[in-house]
Amino acid sequence: MVTYYKQTLKYRLRPDPIMHHATSCNVPDLLALVVDHRKRPRYAVLSLTLTSGGSAVIRLFHAASCGESKQQSLNGGKTDMLKFRVVAFSILLALVLCAYQIFVPSATGPDFITSGAQAQSAAKKEQKVTATIALPGVQVETLNPYAHSTTQIYPTWKHVIEPLIEWSWSKKQIVPILAESWSNPDHNTWVFKLKKGIKFHDGSDFTSADVVHSFTRIQKDPDSKQASSIAHVIAIEAVDPLTVRLCTKSPDAALLFRLAQRFITNKAAYDRLGAAAADKLALGTGPYKFKDWVRGQWFVVEKNPGYAHSDHKPMVDEIVFRNIAESEVAITSLLNREVDVISNVPPESAARVTGGARIESARTINIMFLGMHSSVPQFGNKLVRQAINYAIDRSALAKSVLRGNAYPMDAPVGPDQYGYSRELRPKYTHDPTKAKKLLAQAGYPNGFEVDFLVPLGQYNKVKDVAEAIGGMLNEIGIRAKLRTQDQDSGFAAIQNGKVGMYIFGRGAVIDPSEYLHQYFRTGVTKRLEFSNPAVDSALEAEQASFDPAQRVKLLQKAMSVLMDEAPVAWLYQYQGLQGVSNKFDFKANPGEDVYGWNLKPRLR
Repeated sequence: MVTYYKQTLKYRLRPDPIMHHATSCNVPDLLALVVDHRKRPRYAVLSLTLTSGGSAVIRLFHAASCGESKQQSLNGGKTDMLKFRVVAFSILLALVLCAYQIFVPSATGPDFITSGAQAQSAAKKEQKVTATIALPGVQVETLNPYAHSTTQIYPTWKHVIEPLIEWSWSKKQIVPILAESWSNPDHNTWVFKLKKGIKFHDGSDFTSADVVHSFTRIQKDPDSKQASSIAHVIAIEAVDPLTVRLCTKSPDAALLFRLAQRFITNKAAYDRLGAAAADKLALGTGPYKFKDWVRGQWFVVEKNPGYAHSDHKPMVDEIVFRNIAESEVAITSLLNREVDVISNVPPESAARVTGGARIESARTINIMFLGMHSSVPQFGNKLVRQAINYAIDRSALAKSVLRGNAYPMDAPVGPDQYGYSRELRPKYTHDPTKAKKLLAQAGYPNGFEVDFLVPLGQYNKVKDVAEAIGGMLNEIGIRAKLRTQDQDSGFAAIQNGKVGMYIFGRGAVIDPSEYLHQYFRTGVTKRLEFSNPAVDSALEAEQASFDPAQRVKLLQKAMSVLMDEAPVAWLYQYQGLQGVSNKFDFKANPGEDVYGWNLKPRLR
């Protein structure tokens, strides 16, 4: 009889462990390495674990002969220990060769095992379906979910923590998630009935107290970047355990669209542990549980098997969100089967995505624009802003730079979005001659120099677009000094009002109200610090109107003024190109969102 005793060695690896093809290197494949010179089994592998911190933990079993004690077997002399470490090193070498950059979820086993066949059977049972999704230039900066205001990060968090409601791309309407229903007793009151029986990941009940806690924290947390979205809410009340009432200081017809991106966290954990410690647990109600996070590298979630309160059924066992800013690196990772989904595939590179992967695309609702901050003296003159609008050849950007994968904009929103009108004027056609005349009228016949920030990573070919715009502006005498910065720090500078001119995008514009208030209403943010009483008046009125037809008229009134004032140059909306592994079924959507419930493993 052969008995196996456990011995553990831990090694530090340098390769990035966050990859998912664990099935390519199974425990039984390594058993051939662990026989002694007499071809009699002396070692077996219980588990091989690559941790997110970059360590390899190898658990071996030393075969003790009949009558040989565990102490004798493992510590019987220098020869045995040397042999043990040589074998362990051989296993480690094989592990690195066949599992370089593989993430194998932690495995534990019994201290006693009777055969290698059982180890093989257990390994097969533990195989998981893991999807790795590349985040293009954006990342989870902190585990405080309210310290983010980037629409591309919201889908990452949504796996773990959920909103009361959400926008459904398939149904084209707001649908319930944590809420069961909602109503307006009057235009200043919103009542949400919550679903029964929902549990947080620690088993505690989800109640109205959690909603009150979450919305209050959004408003009052000094690190919150989402307070403006519910600034009109002046009272948040738990009527009973399953009823929440929100009161606004004035009617707010578009509130539902903003609540669709406001997530609910666990009040009990916050009260018991404090904000910092509770955030590290990331306790939510979502279809996935938080597992691991390393800033700038990855955010890992695992399947919540008990999830049942919405149609967000988790389709994969584990999801690894990796930060990959460079499109070329992302494409190579996809083709090497190191990631499963990438976004922002450059049009000229789309043809390369073949073999084990494919391109999925959809017209996005993201709005690309050139921002002109009022702190730049020249931008205080409307004629200068209009000149810049006439200088830009939007069709050339869409057709040439983006190779036809974009749609020039002639209004603050696109033709498929709420409130759009073809009648908005002026139409900023490409007219360099007119642009030069406007600059001369403004007092700048020789143009001027301006800094031009280009945040890199999130938007497709944004540097190429910016360079093309720089050339167009140079043609009319405006010398743009292009400066690049990573997406997160660039966005932070824009938010803080420290950038004179920049190219940027506004994502997830379903109802344009929030976006128009955010950028163009006096005092809401520092991104442009634009101010116009007519715009303020129209936006205030549309926000208060619950009549859809009246709201459209008021939105168009505000946008008509904005077209004339030209605080930004609206550029284009783009065709989203996403590379997807053929291991999964996936259909692109206008928000470019990738979730564990719309990424379905294909049968093998």
